Amino acid sequence: MLEAACRQSGPRSCGGVDAAPSVELEKFVALLMLAGKNVLFVGAPGVGKTLLARRAACFFTECPPVVEAGREDLAYEDLAIRYAVGPDGRVERRLGSLARAVAESWASLRRGGGPCHFIIDEINRANIDVVMGRFFTVLDMEHRSVEIPELEEAGVDPPRVPLSFRVFATMNVVDRGQLFRMSFALLRRFAYVYVLPPHKKIEPEKSPRETAKELGLYRPYAEAAYKALTLKSYLENDVATLIRLPIPQPEKIAEEADRLGILHLVDHLLESADKIGLEVGPSMIVDVLKAVAVYASAPPSLKPREEVFVDYVVSSLVLPYFAAAIPRIRQKALYTSKAFEEARELNEVASKIREWLGERSASYHVARGLLYELPAKV
Repeated sequence: MLEAACRQSGPRSCGGVDAAPSVELEKFVALLMLAGKNVLFVGAPGVGKTLLARRAACFFTECPPVVEAGREDLAYEDLAIRYAVGPDGRVERRLGSLARAVAESWASLRRGGGPCHFIIDEINRANIDVVMGRFFTVLDMEHRSVEIPELEEAGVDPPRVPLSFRVFATMNVVDRGQLFRMSFALLRRFAYVYVLPPHKKIEPEKSPRETAKELGLYRPYAEAAYKALTLKSYLENDVATLIRLPIPQPEKIAEEADRLGILHLVDHLLESADKIGLEVGPSMIVDVLKAVAVYASAPPSLKPREEVFVDYVVSSLVLPYFAAAIPRIRQKALYTSKAFEEARELNEVASKIREWLGERSASYHVARGLLYELPAKV
């Protein structure tokens, strides 16, 4: 059943959800899922973030997702396990929404079906870093073997999260400053997908196909990407990539990323990160190479145009790391002129993105949004 999802004209949807209006964005989200990423949809009110999350949660599966609404009083017990008094007056143990999605996923996978993904709508309306609790770590694919005591207590077998399980979230950019802020550690566990209003079209230009300065430097990251995409579960139908893809060998993954010009862009953006004192760990590069690996191995029906793929990789997996510099620049603006230098470098990043991918690219929209977060005086 899972393999059949890729033999159709596009990702499979469940529950009668209509096809996505933005076909190439839909394809890219499907590739992110195949690359093992959870997805955060960000945009203005009314652009269709929740609809897109519900649609994406039905790709490659016929099991409907479990949905939770972000709210101020949301607690870990609401996601994991809670106790309540039943009709007979006895205390009952009840699965929270996220734990229920995990339990239903295992049941569906044993039947040969796909996982039951989890959606949290308006995620920043909850203090989500606290709410996620022990689920925080297992959002990363590499930690899915970690057992969660609450799942074991509730009789979920096995008491861990399937490799094929994904979490989707939505965030409103208009009121994000007035609500709870997500930590960078949590944000990096999601791919950041910016959803534009229908009247704004994404039309990236072809990026320069220049090669990386030293391709060999990316080999260890390509090996990590390959390992993550070929993880094995104890259950045959539970696969890391949702469908069985012929993942290229590490050297081929690095070569494909270089052919697309992505490593050239990453080279320059890492240099910019160094100039503003932003330490970027290996996870960003590994995520980029995982996306390239599934793009190279996925069927044509799931592939957006190359320039669109490159644009979305930069906007969703690379540029969000630069958001970590904004709070520090704001603080420095109060005490030192160093903030002006760092703000100037962020402006340079936006200029490079415009030069590489054009003003109508998703990456330029995201880069320009970073500039709006800077203090007015810098």
